[in-house]
Amino acid sequence: MKPRVLPYALLLFSFTSSVFAQWIHIRTVPIIASNQSQFQPSLARGMGNLSIAFDDPLADPFVNPAKANRLSGITLFSSPTRNSWSNENGRAISTAVGTSTYPGAAVSSIPFGGFIQRGRFFGGALVAYQGFTGERSGTRFDFPITTEPRLAPRPAMRSDIGSNTYLFGLFGVNFPESNTSVAGSITWGKYGAMDGVNLLYPGSIDIKQDGWSLEYKLGILGELTDNDRLEFVVGRSIMKATHEVTYLGQWGPFLPYRTEINKDESNEWLLHAAYRRAVGNGWKLGPSVTVNWKDHPKIPNYDLANIPRDPGRSIAYNIGIGAMRFGSGSMWGMEYIYEPISSYTWAELGPGPLPIDPSPQLPPNFKTVENFFDFSNHIFRIGVHTETNLDWLDYRLGAQLHFYNYTLDQFNNLSRTTRSMETDWLETTLGGGLTARFANVQLMYTLQLILGNGLVGVETGVAPNAAAIRNDFLIAPSADLVVDEITLVTQQLTFVYHLE
Repeated sequence: MKPRVLPYALLLFSFTSSVFAQWIHIRTVPIIASNQSQFQPSLARGMGNLSIAFDDPLADPFVNPAKANRLSGITLFSSPTRNSWSNENGRAISTAVGTSTYPGAAVSSIPFGGFIQRGRFFGGALVAYQGFTGERSGTRFDFPITTEPRLAPRPAMRSDIGSNTYLFGLFGVNFPESNTSVAGSITWGKYGAMDGVNLLYPGSIDIKQDGWSLEYKLGILGELTDNDRLEFVVGRSIMKATHEVTYLGQWGPFLPYRTEINKDESNEWLLHAAYRRAVGNGWKLGPSVTVNWKDHPKIPNYDLANIPRDPGRSIAYNIGIGAMRFGSGSMWGMEYIYEPISSYTWAELGPGPLPIDPSPQLPPNFKTVENFFDFSNHIFRIGVHTETNLDWLDYRLGAQLHFYNYTLDQFNNLSRTTRSMETDWLETTLGGGLTARFANVQLMYTLQLILGNGLVGVETGVAPNAAAIRNDFLIAPSADLVVDEITLVTQQLTFVYHLE
């Protein structure tokens, strides 16, 4: 794979706070990490992730709970999902305390759920168990008192193993006199192993994760006429996690081990609105607007930038338009989404000596570094769903192009210096699938490949850490970044039983 150099980039990291789609994720570097919370059944996953003018019956209630009203009778499902990536010959990731290589990781999810509608009331539930397995190996930097720093050997390979649990509940009411449905949902997640956390701490010998998330949503769906549909969603997401990281000590038998406790917390608000109208002969068109407000009370204290850091805040928008065309035995769609984002983060003055002698004396909450990000991202999607010559078999194909672009203005208020940079890259998602129907039973297989991300290091010196791709955290690396591109593979097999 050809590495890509991103000069003086800052890393914006993300962990899982929201379980299901619709939250806008901010990224400043193409880090590999599984979309491990995306295990609900979905037709769109094999059609380029279409979302605006496309109806995805089993996935839509997790985005807007009011859309569960469109599922009549009883629907039961299970959708075992596996996310994996492999990097057997990739470069190592380093910090001041050590170096690690990461041959790969796999996340396996087993969800069970269902929806039911009786009269004007409807509801749904899901429970999922998830297992994570990753591998890492490497060396640590040893600093004895009487000799020069040297590399000390560590075990050749170490496995990171853990599990997560998810619970989802939904309840709603349909008002047939106004063709309106209102529903709320609650999602709770308990985390013991998130993909990407093991990449944060190269050189460590043990990582223990403990966290939880809670997500609330209220959705409204209005069928204005036979041709018009309007929907609104408001949501709140809270995530709190702790990383207990153990390293080999730097001073031999006097301090054989060193443990750090890092907290990771974030809060988000969501507001979403979409409109769709049937026009012409077999066409459906519509716009969509989503807004996220984010704040981050606690940010992990990564080895790369071991300074006290304080909350950042962001506001992110998704403004899109989509179209679907329905023909004889097939349908296809396309979407364009513009994603402007602004983010402000900073580091406050902490204990210990300063790199300069300030005059006058600085207050305790003095902002030593301020970062201003302005993003201008673009998303293009196209997908098709077509019947085959066999009445019981359909296939799906699709692609998504996600163009990331941002500018950064950074102000160092201690050294009174500034720097600016611009970074961009392309993430490509390819998907496909088959759907087989037998009476009241559906079987769906979906394969999705995500290209353009990878493990991040530097050409020389200390390398930045890697991380997962949800929520928003910043680190400033000290050298040019190099990305070894890795393909993320997602496979899903879905069983659906429907009873009127």
